[in-house]
Amino acid sequence: MADLWIEVPQQFCHVSFYKKGTMISVREDISPADLTVPFLADILYMKSYSKFYPAEHVDIYIPMMIKQWKSIKELLAVKFEQRQLEGAGEQMKYGIAFAVQWIHWMNGKTVDLGNIGHFDEWKIHPVNSTERIQFILSRPVLYHSFVQLCELTGELEKQYFKMLAVKGKSK
Repeated sequence: MADLWIEVPQQFCHVSFYKKGTMISVREDISPADLTVPFLADILYMKSYSKFYPAEHVDIYIPMMIKQWKSIKELLAVKFEQRQLEGAGEQMKYGIAFAVQWIHWMNGKTVDLGNIGHFDEWKIHPVNSTERIQFILSRPVLYHSFVQLCELTGELEKQYFKMLAVKGKSK
């Protein structure tokens, strides 16, 4: 299969993820559910390579991310415990991306990293999510950032299941 080169849209550009003008290479047959590229589902949707609007498919994407995050969290816990932080920044980046996506998607929005400063104004979000995400982004390889990310994703997971329960009752 051939690779596609896709320019990352501006709303995904942030010092922690992509620089303006970054091109990513993805397999032509890649699934939007592939978690190896931060924000891939939204990027493919925005660039019209996928018809799946991620915010309408949280029941597919978020459980996969929860499972992946739990694996990453275990690896990071060992790295932080042993103070061997090589590669921790890259793993933290995935966890941060998952958290940012969950907040956007649970609020029915496409990811836009410019929104990070407005999370606390949205209907579904953990307490002080704006401040916490900004802290984690500014110091991704600190142990305290890892702890904050674990707490944040735990709260998001609870809010996700609460959201599903409420939707189930309203049907």
